[in-house]
Order: sequence, then C-alpha cells, then structure tokens
Amino acid sequence: MAAVLGRDEQGQLIRKAGVMGIVLVEGEVRPGDIIRVELPPEPHRPLERV
Repeated sequence: MAAVLGRDEQGQLIRKAGVMGIVLVEGEVRPGDIIRVELPPEPHRPLERV
C-alpha cells in the first residue's frame, strides 16, 4: 500500500493510483484485444475520494 500513497508539502495524503472508466461493452478482455482510451476534455482535475 505504501507504494501508492504519499504526502504533499503540507502533509496531506496523496493517493497515487485509481481507476475510473466507462465500460461500453461487457465481456472478457483477452490478450490481443483492442482497448481504446479517450481522455475527457481539459481542464483535467484530480478525482475526489469515494
């Protein structure tokens, strides 16, 4: 867990990992499958903890 947690200059906790996405088709993902990633429009903002 320590590998994905850190602290900023003010001592606030920084989470360095997380996943958020929208799945359009269900099913297994197998080696060789094509996966498309689209970033949202800027400005990008850090996600809040849920």
